[in-house]
Amino acid sequence: MYYLKKYLTILIFVVSGTLQLNAQNPVSRSITNQNGLPSNTVYNMLQDKNGFIWIGHDKGLSRYDGNTFQHFIAQAQQGKSVSNLMEINNSIWCQDFSGNFYYSKNEILNKETNLKTYGVYASAGLINNNTISIFNYDSLRIFNVNNPKQKKAIYLNTIKQAVWYEKDNCYFFSSNNLLKFDGNKIDTIFKHKTKLPNFAFLIQVNDNFIGFTKTGFPLAYLIDDNNVKPINILKNDLLIQEVSVIENEIWISTTSGAFCFNKNLQPLYNGHCFFEQNSISKIIKDREGNYWFGTLNKGILFVPDINVMLYKYSTESITALSTYTNSNEVLAGTTSNLIFSFNSLTNKFNTIVSNDTKGEVFYLYYDKKSQTILSCANEIYCYKNGVLVKQESLAGKVVAKLHEETYAVAFSGGISLITTNDKAKTYPTWLQKNIIEKDGKLYLEKDSRGRTVYFDTLNQTLYTATARGLQYFNSKSNGYILQNNTPIYASSLALVKNALYAGTYTDGLFRIENYKSQLVKNTNNEISKSIYKLYGDNKYLWIGGDELLQRYDLLNNTIINYTSADGLPKAEIKDILVQNEKVYLATTDGLVIFNSNKSSINKIRPTLQLNKFLVNEKLKNYDSVYNLNPNENNIELFFSLLSFKDNLANTISYRINNEGWKSLPTGVRNLQLASLGSGKYEIEIKAVNEDGIETSKTIFVRFTIDTPFYKKLWFYTLISGLTLLGMYTYFKQKLNAEKKNNDLLAQKIKLENELHQSVLTSIKSQMNPHFIFNALNTIQSYIYTSDKENASLYLGKFSELTRTILDMSNKERISLAEEIKALQLYVDLEQLRFNDKLQYTFSIDNNLGTENVFIPSMLIQPYVENAIKHGLMHKKNKWQLKISFEKNVNAVKVTIDDNGVGRKTSEAINRQKFKKHESFALGANQKRLELLNKGLNDTNISLQIIDKKDDYGNATGTTMILNIPFVSST
Repeated sequence: MYYLKKYLTILIFVVSGTLQLNAQNPVSRSITNQNGLPSNTVYNMLQDKNGFIWIGHDKGLSRYDGNTFQHFIAQAQQGKSVSNLMEINNSIWCQDFSGNFYYSKNEILNKETNLKTYGVYASAGLINNNTISIFNYDSLRIFNVNNPKQKKAIYLNTIKQAVWYEKDNCYFFSSNNLLKFDGNKIDTIFKHKTKLPNFAFLIQVNDNFIGFTKTGFPLAYLIDDNNVKPINILKNDLLIQEVSVIENEIWISTTSGAFCFNKNLQPLYNGHCFFEQNSISKIIKDREGNYWFGTLNKGILFVPDINVMLYKYSTESITALSTYTNSNEVLAGTTSNLIFSFNSLTNKFNTIVSNDTKGEVFYLYYDKKSQTILSCANEIYCYKNGVLVKQESLAGKVVAKLHEETYAVAFSGGISLITTNDKAKTYPTWLQKNIIEKDGKLYLEKDSRGRTVYFDTLNQTLYTATARGLQYFNSKSNGYILQNNTPIYASSLALVKNALYAGTYTDGLFRIENYKSQLVKNTNNEISKSIYKLYGDNKYLWIGGDELLQRYDLLNNTIINYTSADGLPKAEIKDILVQNEKVYLATTDGLVIFNSNKSSINKIRPTLQLNKFLVNEKLKNYDSVYNLNPNENNIELFFSLLSFKDNLANTISYRINNEGWKSLPTGVRNLQLASLGSGKYEIEIKAVNEDGIETSKTIFVRFTIDTPFYKKLWFYTLISGLTLLGMYTYFKQKLNAEKKNNDLLAQKIKLENELHQSVLTSIKSQMNPHFIFNALNTIQSYIYTSDKENASLYLGKFSELTRTILDMSNKERISLAEEIKALQLYVDLEQLRFNDKLQYTFSIDNNLGTENVFIPSMLIQPYVENAIKHGLMHKKNKWQLKISFEKNVNAVKVTIDDNGVGRKTSEAINRQKFKKHESFALGANQKRLELLNKGLNDTNISLQIIDKKDDYGNATGTTMILNIPFVSST
């Protein structure tokens, strides 16, 4: 009964206070069909335990993460509208208006076939986190989600539709009795003999029950075991659509806005009606403290801070502010040269000046002593009691009072001096020497765009800012204030604690003391570089920029930023005023008011939720640790960042295998990793909100991509072993056969020729493996680098060259054509080995019959090898090799020309790398030449080596010339 008496004492106050107040709205952002919401008709909203906002609307169910929507539509719906959202077992349940139930699973809405409908919407709620209770006109049905077939119905007398769910119980009316159901049994709370109103809503506060009717007057009733008392808290013509208890607040949603009360049913927020022009269907508050107002006509109105209020004066943009007659009133100007006052106690506007002359009010000044308003617009207007008493043809920007009714004015052409009373034209004597009089007007500076002025009354100093810089005037001196000998181009001036602060458009904030400037840097260097407006109160310096307001605490040298995430509109801030610990902002959206001590730090950590894990565009269960096949190497992660104040202001970063963090572009909510190599991967994703608060838990995904079999060690070992074994067997057989042939040949010739031929055969048998092992090394390198194409090509050419060499090894002489073919194969292999770094040409004299000319076998190849290995390999690029064959009487002139580093440089490099280096091929060939020449008389095989040099004596390569006598038949 105590609460009953208390409620009744406040009835008249509540009604009268609510009706007298003007409509106002907190700053909000609209979520509509223009930015992703399928329908502007919203019936219900819910935030799930992960942080997603679920919305039941006219076209189905949607999930919102602050950036994107995901829509759920069931084909079986009898109409697409859904409402009454509940979270059960990680699914969202809802009802359509035919009474059918649905739940979200696998990105679709599934109809619950075990729950039959009566064809109409029935009130339903959740008990014990898993039991749905459904109230029909004559029964209570119970459905356990975990055991769908275990359902039952309890038949009662007529059931009122008003139901209140609290923890594990629900309360409802049946035949004037208030009953409680705990999921198993029904208990009676109390009985009433009198007939109860037809309640549509029921809540329990402070151990008392309050019932609400949809219409009628009054709309609310206090209910106890003896009485049902009406409570007049709302006006008569309202239709209630929802009653919600949010923390310690009771919100009533109506067809004409929303009202808020505390648990004693006293009005909160001065009893104002929120969004009066909207039909409010549902109100929720998320875990960041944002309010969501669902409407039946305007989508969702998202409110980051319910205490940041926006007042609109018709459709006017507010452009200038000033103090006024008392501390509860402010003066404001608009874009159409209107001037009005605003009372923060009554929240009422009062028109002061309605000027026919259109033009934006840039600055307002109210002189309380003379009760004069100065308005800077396309001209300067002086008003007393709303009447224009004087007008100056200057496009004023800012005014500063100097003395009595005399002012300094920054205008578009410089700095001028004006008076609002011609009889009292008095200016400080120390300023008179700087006054320029022209065309009946007084100037301190002319022909330079004026920006702002400020008069320091304590130090009797006038500061002026123009396009030439910041200047000061006082009784002792005047001059420009510089920063590192450079002018300061001030946009706004403010005095705080005896220090003048100058804001600039591009260079930040400067502190001026003793006419010396210092760039202001706070602890984290967060002060805006682009400043349009400054305002100083007794505690803070307020800084206005592009859709950004900063509060600078000079004592602690700290900055607080206020943005749209803190409830400010996304609008241009034109002016700032602080009084009675309230901040007033003139913006293009209207007049914004909030408490000057408002905190802007969003301390709620943002939440990251992994939604999809795709492997080669196929969905995987991201809760598992994966072992992926080598070809499953295209990974894509889709996730949500659940932070709603300013979702796009959050920073998302990722790292792979604990390497450095990398940031994702703004608004991107997926991570693509294409063509990953084999190995173990640990991917971590984190987020930081607009105030630097980091996620408490990161997204962490592990998986392993297996190594392809052809890259595994056992495969390399097997292939290498088989190759070497095959090569060994093959060449051993060939060498054994060659040895037998040489033994038979040695028995047929004379002792001297046997010795001669034995030496030559020995040298050739050494040369063949030497070249072969070089080739094998190249093939092995291609295998290790998985270059299968080049390995195959190289092996084909190598096998052909091997057969050619083995064939030539059995012959003392071969045709020049065979020798050229072998050389061609050899150089092709070297070109493949060095990735086409080597360029070569073969030139053959047309008069030379290569098929009929015979020379000693494998005589030229060592010199070609030497040109590549010791000439070209030490050069970085552009290897050029030229081989030419010319007829010289009965001899073949072979020229081998390279553009390498030269012999001296090559020898120096080799000595540095190998202390005992010498060319095996050249040494063996030299011995061979000596033996071959022993059998010749006048026509020896000759060798000439030419070291090429440029005009400066620098080595440009080497030329080798072989002159080989030939025979015309074997």
